[in-house]
Amino acid sequence: MALLGNQTVIHLSEQTIVLFSCALSFLGSTLIILTYIIFKDLRTTPRKLLVYLSVSDWLSAVSYAFGVWRVFHTDSLDCVVQGAISTFANTSSFFWTVAIAVYLYVFIVRSSQRVADSLVLPFHFISWGVPLSITVAALSLSKIGYDASEVSVGWCWVKIRAPDRVLWMLLTGKIWEFLAYLTLPVLYILIKRHIHIAGIGNTSQGTANCIMFVFFTQPIRTRLCKVFCCCCKCGAEAQHSQDDRHRLPPGQEPSTQREEDSTSRVLTDK
Repeated sequence: MALLGNQTVIHLSEQTIVLFSCALSFLGSTLIILTYIIFKDLRTTPRKLLVYLSVSDWLSAVSYAFGVWRVFHTDSLDCVVQGAISTFANTSSFFWTVAIAVYLYVFIVRSSQRVADSLVLPFHFISWGVPLSITVAALSLSKIGYDASEVSVGWCWVKIRAPDRVLWMLLTGKIWEFLAYLTLPVLYILIKRHIHIAGIGNTSQGTANCIMFVFFTQPIRTRLCKVFCCCCKCGAEAQHSQDDRHRLPPGQEPSTQREEDSTSRVLTDK
């Protein structure tokens, strides 16, 4: 990025990288949501929480991609709408990420599924309610709008001319991001110590979640292979059957060949 007057110029290469990251996050989040919908027997509570996180990541990816593609220059209506959606979704994503870690900690380390399941409702109030309240407050006070791309790559966030912009930048994302980065390592280290296994950035979080909870999950991976490879498998079997028929003498069917083999074995035994 380069400064041009009071505006930061966004280079095409930067736009391309961010758009690519958003596309991966969009696809990853969509795949997580679809696998939850398709495979009913895999609808566990942790995966349900992951779906809520993926909804937030999906909204973040779409809103960021629109902002990067659009590259706002004024406090237009679409700028404010995009900034509000990305603020809500990004903040909600941090809350749901911590919520999943807390759930896994209680479920695995404390060995209490009942207590872990009882936290789901408070998770909803906190992970949707707090971001929504912050976003509504920021909109009501006209804090969201054009930020001259000084703290973003084209999208809108906290207005750059707001005198208390640092405070609102903290409230609409950065403070929750900082707290998540402090909390998550502690919880996952405790979980790792307990079961001796591992575990997770802004526009690419949907991609990371997809890799961990779809491609690294054996049941999901197996079922996806069955769905996407069914046509290839059927084609291979048909080709194999056709090759067998070509290896037979002209005019002889596979059933005839099996009968002859059986007869030959009987005569040999005699």
